[in-house]
Amino acid sequence: MSSPPSPSEASVSHLLHRAVQLAADLHAGRAGPDGLTPRQYAILVAVAEAEGSTQTQLVASTGVDRSTLAELLARLAARGLVDRTRSEKDARVNRITLTAEGRGLLEAAAPLAAAADEDLLLRLPEDRRARFLKDLRRLVAGAGPAGKSKGKKKKKGAPRPKTTPESGG
Repeated sequence: MSSPPSPSEASVSHLLHRAVQLAADLHAGRAGPDGLTPRQYAILVAVAEAEGSTQTQLVASTGVDRSTLAELLARLAARGLVDRTRSEKDARVNRITLTAEGRGLLEAAAPLAAAADEDLLLRLPEDRRARFLKDLRRLVAGAGPAGKSKGKKKKKGAPRPKTTPESGG
């Protein structure tokens, strides 16, 4: 007979936090000490997909809050990976583009990031990986920066889902 899960094992938020820590550790192991962090990589991908985006557009596309994004962009600019230029139409707006060095590092980082993702997914049974990714996408769909939900508000007193890591549900 198995014992009930500890409070930290029963907390969805805590388990997700631990999964994020594991993903970051796997990414760091692949990227190395001078490599990109997962957030830096995500931001560079977003910039590459929409060159000349504003910081507001990057907040929307990455889900990174405005102040954290500004700090990350400052660090990326200091490393010579992105350029921030003032918009000609509105001096309050910065347009973000990749530098040649940023593009090169992003191209070099892509297979490392993919390998780190694979390392993480290999911890799941093969037949659950696609569902896991679908469920993660569903969890973050409609969430704004810093997880602020843009969807329906949960009713007070709504029952918590009765799932465990083992139930797959």
